[in-house]
Amino acid sequence: MANYHSPTVIQQMIPTADMTALEQLLLGEIFDAEFDGEAVYLCTDEGPRDMLYIDADKLREGVGDPAAADTTALSQIVGQYGEEILADGEVEIDASCGWWENILQDIVHRSATLDHLSVITSYTCDKMRADGFGGMATFITASQIRAISTHETMAHFIAQAVESGEIKPLG
Repeated sequence: MANYHSPTVIQQMIPTADMTALEQLLLGEIFDAEFDGEAVYLCTDEGPRDMLYIDADKLREGVGDPAAADTTALSQIVGQYGEEILADGEVEIDASCGWWENILQDIVHRSATLDHLSVITSYTCDKMRADGFGGMATFITASQIRAISTHETMAHFIAQAVESGEIKPLG
């Protein structure tokens, strides 16, 4: 059986002062958070986690933070889980929709020091399979999230080579 991984790094350190408590909690569960003084480095060696299990008390603290008002993090949690966050124990959160990019964009939008974040993802597989390798680059500013995969980049190169006559059209 092949195991696919998507190691991911956010290249810039993010000042914790630019993050709400809820954003720190969620991003710290989605990624591995390495704190260095007043900033955090977010990365993961297997891929962003898409199922989170967060203590309801911790989640309520983050949701109750006035700084979280009008954030993607708050709207996702309250919109998806509403009453569940009032229960005791753990809340199971489905983060597979990839809304962490929007949380990062909220942070850039509010930040006095960050004008963008660069996210690099590598697609790997523990077996040598053609579909198991590649990557993605994501560039996040306050107004846009741009992303391109290595497959899209290769398609662009092929189109350029066909257009210039270097190779014949595929098919």
